[in-house]
Parts: sequence; structure tokens; C-alpha cells
Amino acid sequence: MKRSCFHSFVLVCAAVFLLAGCAVQKTCYVKDPGTISCTDTQPPKALVVYDSWSGNTASVARVIAEEMNSPAVAVDDVGSYVLNDYDLIVVGSPVHGGMPTDKISIFLSELAAPHASAVFVTYGAPFFGPATAECCLNIMEKKLRDTSIGRFRCHGFHHIFRTYPKHPDNKDKAGAVEFAKGLMILCGEQ
Repeated sequence: MKRSCFHSFVLVCAAVFLLAGCAVQKTCYVKDPGTISCTDTQPPKALVVYDSWSGNTASVARVIAEEMNSPAVAVDDVGSYVLNDYDLIVVGSPVHGGMPTDKISIFLSELAAPHASAVFVTYGAPFFGPATAECCLNIMEKKLRDTSIGRFRCHGFHHIFRTYPKHPDNKDKAGAVEFAKGLMILCGEQ
């Protein structure tokens, strides 16, 4: 009898842990930049750099870039840009096992500390997706050496699990627009 109660308890705890990842959580925020400063350019000059496996992250990158009136550049093509010329670098990646893609990891490791930065991810894993997205965002921000002034995450269609079909959807894209607006306001006030 005690053994079945223990098993039931473990199953309930596991279910709560997995379902907690599906709860509605804040998907983006723009931080107080503290000592981070953008240059005096009005509006700030921004660049969106991304890697995308299935098109989800590219779609969100284009929405953010359009709102910021800036280019959205695949990480493979970023070599033709002088990154020090930008006040704000926004970096996006799909989440893979709680990590950004290898290309984004290498890019961030080699990037000189920007004036200001922000990060975003798309994720499609069921149950634990929000937790792995947060891990990925934390890793990306750490590589940016305390220059990040914001983060954003949203669903993307997962081609293996077949979760979140039709994502990023209009709600996800509206969140990306709000994220971009917040970054531009904050960076422009510096």
C-alpha cells in the first residue's frame, strides 16, 4: 500500500513539473539597462542576427527587424557587417536541448561586447519548452557579457514533435513587435 502511494506521489510530482512548463509565463521583458549605453544616434542603429533551422526564428527576426527599421541577417552572412557600428545587436536562435545553435554560440563567443544587446528564441518542445527556452536565453545573455537589455521567447512549430502548428502566429509576432518597441525606446533614451 505504501509503495503505491509513493508511486502515485512521484507521478503527481512529475505531472506538476511537466505541466508547469505549459503555464502562461511572461514571454518577454526589457530590462533596466543600468550602465549600458547606446550612442547618441536617434533612433538607435540596430542589427538583428539570427540562426534558423525551420524558418521559425527567421520569421520572428524579420518581424523584430522590421519594427526596428533594421536589417535581419542570418548568422552565416553577418561577416559583411561592421558590428561596432551598431548601438544594439539583437540575437535570435532556435532552442535545441536548452542551448542556442552551434553557429549562434560561436558568434556570441567571438563577438566583442556590444554597446547594448538583446536575445530571443523560438521553441517547440512540449511540456518543458519554456524551461529550456529560459536556459537558452540565460546562456546567450551570459556570452553577451552583461550587455543584454531584454529577452523574448515564443513558440515555433516543432517538426519532430509536431507541436505548436501555425506558430509563430499573429500573437507571437505581436509580442515580438512589442519587444522591439521596448528595446528601441529604452536604447533611444540612453
